[in-house]
Amino acid sequence: MSPRRKNNDHHEPDDPDIAQAMRARRQELGLSVSAMAARAGVSEQTWRNYEYGRTQVRGDKQMGVWEALEWEPPTHWKDLAGLRAILQAGTTSAGPGGAMPMGSGSFGPGFDIPDEAFAAFEDLDPEELAAQAAADLPVPDWDDIPTVLSEVYSQRLARTLGEDAARCFALGVLLYDMSITENLESMAELPRGTHLGELDDTHIGSTLPQLWLTRYDYEFVFQLRESFRDMTRRLVSGVTTDDDPMACTIAEILVLHDVFNLGGTIAASRGAGIDEDRWEGWVDALSGPDRPAHMLVAMGMIPPADAPEHFDNWFKPLPGPFTPDWGGAQDGAGATTAADRGDATVTPLRRGH
Repeated sequence: MSPRRKNNDHHEPDDPDIAQAMRARRQELGLSVSAMAARAGVSEQTWRNYEYGRTQVRGDKQMGVWEALEWEPPTHWKDLAGLRAILQAGTTSAGPGGAMPMGSGSFGPGFDIPDEAFAAFEDLDPEELAAQAAADLPVPDWDDIPTVLSEVYSQRLARTLGEDAARCFALGVLLYDMSITENLESMAELPRGTHLGELDDTHIGSTLPQLWLTRYDYEFVFQLRESFRDMTRRLVSGVTTDDDPMACTIAEILVLHDVFNLGGTIAASRGAGIDEDRWEGWVDALSGPDRPAHMLVAMGMIPPADAPEHFDNWFKPLPGPFTPDWGGAQDGAGATTAADRGDATVTPLRRGH
């Protein structure tokens, strides 16, 4: 729980008296409706709807609203803190593959587990362990993702690569945003120049090319988050045309890979039938048939200083970014499902061994 929270009362979005509780808490904080709405990141009318019981707080708005009220998170979000801890510790295929520390007694803040509960996991390998742990956490049901995560669910992606790809992307966006924001909050409390490699837990740091780990400082991570959010807004807002690329920079290509990695790993653990080849196919369909994301993550050599793949150029627009076949209807089942355009500019690099 955040140290600034004063009110430890627990409230759920579907409590019968939630509207009255929200109004009473706002008054207790001495805030007007407009001030509270701004603090929660919703419109004034939306907040009035909450307080009059006309509208229940939507899933994608709950964390911001509960933070504004200085309440502990709803159960759904509180338990997702455990999922963040798993992801950041690298216990899914998105990370370095380390096993969950046995006997640690906790998956994250407020999510304590007795030591004897770990007995059932002792004979599992790291991937099975991650899948079992993820399956027990309350991420949105697969069928509910278009509604619960509507603000990051892309109709265009559903039309291009299929419903599963759109849901996988939306789930990955939720997890990636939580992970990178938590890393930023941790780095903001440390001396200037601190990099991701110095944090105790960082999923983001474990999935970026390790060659430049010590250069992933606060300013870099902040810029990476904004690039990620901008790419998501472009895709979800519907402004993307058939002539527009999905990823315009190397940074966005890296983010795209990690978003599908996270979404695919958790979706697979929930029985959605999303294996690694499938989500990697979606990444290739959106970023290029030369598999630039995979090359970058496994980078084992230093590219030339003027190459787009060099760290110094990650946020610079690609001179001729790959344009997906937005008009096609592809499932991304193979290694490459996008049209093989001649203007793709990301140069394949030698994979590390």
